[in-house]
Amino acid sequence: MDSIFSVTISDLSQLDPRLAVDIFRELLWAEATTVGVAKSLINVPSAITVADGGIDAEVQGAKVSGGQGIIKDGLTRYQIKAGSFSLDGSHIKDILFIEDKTELKPRIKTCLDKNGALVIVFFNWDVPDRVDNQCRDKFIEVLKSVDVKYASANVEILRQNTICGILKQYVSLSLKIKGQDKIRFQSHKSWVQQADMKFKSELGEKQKKFIADVQAELRKDDGNPVHIRIFGEPGIGKTKLVLEATATDDLAPLVVYCDSANKFRDSDLMNELLKNDNNAHVILVIDECDQDNRAYIWNKLESYHKRIKLLSIYNENDEASGSTTYLEIPPLGKEQISSIIQSYDVPKDQADRRAELCIGSPRVAHAFGWNLKNNPDDLLKSPDTVNLWERYVVGGDDPANQRVQQRRIVLRHLALFKRFGYEKPFHEEAKAVAGIIEKADPQITWPIFQEIICTLRRRKILQGETTLYISPKALHIKLWVDWWDNHGHGNSYTDIMAGLSKLLQQWSHEMFIYAGESKIAAKRVEDLLGEEGPFLK
Repeated sequence: MDSIFSVTISDLSQLDPRLAVDIFRELLWAEATTVGVAKSLINVPSAITVADGGIDAEVQGAKVSGGQGIIKDGLTRYQIKAGSFSLDGSHIKDILFIEDKTELKPRIKTCLDKNGALVIVFFNWDVPDRVDNQCRDKFIEVLKSVDVKYASANVEILRQNTICGILKQYVSLSLKIKGQDKIRFQSHKSWVQQADMKFKSELGEKQKKFIADVQAELRKDDGNPVHIRIFGEPGIGKTKLVLEATATDDLAPLVVYCDSANKFRDSDLMNELLKNDNNAHVILVIDECDQDNRAYIWNKLESYHKRIKLLSIYNENDEASGSTTYLEIPPLGKEQISSIIQSYDVPKDQADRRAELCIGSPRVAHAFGWNLKNNPDDLLKSPDTVNLWERYVVGGDDPANQRVQQRRIVLRHLALFKRFGYEKPFHEEAKAVAGIIEKADPQITWPIFQEIICTLRRRKILQGETTLYISPKALHIKLWVDWWDNHGHGNSYTDIMAGLSKLLQQWSHEMFIYAGESKIAAKRVEDLLGEEGPFLK
């Protein structure tokens, strides 16, 4: 029975020559990764219109155990045909001979002379043999007319139906051929085309090491399960860095990306992968995968680890015992952040100053760079490709969830302060701040406040030990502006400050250096500094 990623003969017939070569290239890489053939042994040029000596692809010196039989021991060369074909001699000679039809194409000749395998791949032909090996024997007959020694040449034929059967093992390629790799589940080539994945990457040494560590885990062939748990604070570039790590020729053809664990969990794709008669190989990348989904999905997939490798991505470190490897995304250095901002034609001195506000977040750096170039009056404006600030607040949760709404209120009020005390000996400050928030929303009691603080610390939006602060600083400023725009009317700020310690008041007053970002805040600064303001009393 056909599955959601079953490729049909009709699907293959629609491929043009360039896409057929592209698909076969990725198929070779996928097969090579599955059977452990080194990358250096494979050559599939992309320039299909350049003279190639009769060969479209090549694998040299392979030692193969298992797989679908595409790659042979020793030397294998491939001629890929996406056009029409028939078994008459002229079509076969078109494949084997140079233009005058008297001499073999040079790389076909050397392949046969070296006792290599010549594989003819038909993407648009599936006529069955009338007798055993009819098609292969026709090729041998033509070769014998050149030299009788080719009577024992190793020639194999891959028809459409055979290719369809092989592709069942490679989900990513099947989805790509069927045009289903841009919907819920994406191939690597589709994933990389997302607008928010096209931003320039800057890699420091820590990022390069992370990429190398991911690739080493994915290439392990020791028989053990492979589940890599990627975590890091919001905006740190988790998804982009995983995209970079899986972009190599040997890994990308196996990748299927899903931007939400809820979309994958119990989906048609998950059910297909879990069938006992399914031999599909896949590197499954699941984004926004919280602890519950991570445990559920890996519990289902772990026993299929010989053909399924999992990368799950989330904001929090939920490390547990078992076979999972946990890797944290490191923040970018100031030099790389500045370089991202400079890529938007921002002078270096301005980029360096803004880099400090990004706290290692490439996502924020791109937003600053874009706004400095195109929208200098509102540096905190979110890009149109991603709701930047909401992703910090909401994460992978439902935006309509009551706890998310309460989290937003808490963050806006916390943003009034450069920092605030939380642990002893400053815990009374936390209770004072919680009291302010409870007046704004009576349902946010002290226990609820503590629960929200715990969540924000796990997600590293709140950082620090005895005193806490919002990170990155740009998010802090945005939330501070949001408080003024949503709660700053009237005398509410003065009322809030009246009951607080001098230290909390000082930490709040220090935030007014950003008052230019909010008209209401700027007006309050005028009032506070005016004749009736507290600073002149």
